[in-house]
Amino acid sequence: MNSGTDSTVRNYWLALSALFGVTVSVVSMTDPPWSLIMVAAFILFAVLQAIHYRQLGREIQGRLATANPGVGVVAAVFGGAAVLIHGTPVAFWAGPVLGLVTFVSIYLFLHRYGRFHKGAISN
Repeated sequence: MNSGTDSTVRNYWLALSALFGVTVSVVSMTDPPWSLIMVAAFILFAVLQAIHYRQLGREIQGRLATANPGVGVVAAVFGGAAVLIHGTPVAFWAGPVLGLVTFVSIYLFLHRYGRFHKGAISN
């Protein structure tokens, strides 16, 4: 794999991880409708990101560029923590900390175990 492809994969995982960390932070600190708007924005961004990096399409045959089911478990743990923190007195400092920890953890997990369909990109 060449360095152009390496940076493309890194940028893909960085953007998804960063927005997920921000989403977790916002969900832990805000009430609906803002928390719901942020979740919807994350889902839309993830789909647009996958389209932009050509990770959705017929040639991939329904397999999204994700990690194994473990990424869902890791993401659910952080999402659950955000819900538990929400509404507590510590939410305004713990939310951003949780978001940062989420970003780093999800990025490292995806960088190690993530599947990126390299045949779909051209450099």
